[in-house]
Amino acid sequence: MSLEESLSAVEQLIEKVSAALLAADPQSLEKNSVALRDAAAQFARVLEQTAARGLPVPAQLQKRARAIDDMLAVHRESLARLAVNADRQVAGLVPQAGTPSTYGDGRGAQPGKPGVARIYKSAG
Repeated sequence: MSLEESLSAVEQLIEKVSAALLAADPQSLEKNSVALRDAAAQFARVLEQTAARGLPVPAQLQKRARAIDDMLAVHRESLARLAVNADRQVAGLVPQAGTPSTYGDGRGAQPGKPGVARIYKSAG
């Protein structure tokens, strides 16, 4: 596979990953992310072989590789934001273990101390 072909494969898969992120399609995102990882590894191998032969990388391909780097940074930020949103949604639906009661310290009845009402829990 040539340097141009492997770079084009990476670019196509980045577009598919972008579309999956925008569509919030987890199955497509996972499938295309795995394919992107494999294509990026293939591109790295071809790039190493090119360098080992002493061949220069054309300026146009270098520019496209920098654009890929920028796009991957955007994808990392998008995935980090999605992870934070998912964590917040889960925290809103599932109470955390050990969350204290609204009234009292949440330890329950102790010898010589009345019990604590556990009707209301704090939202967190």
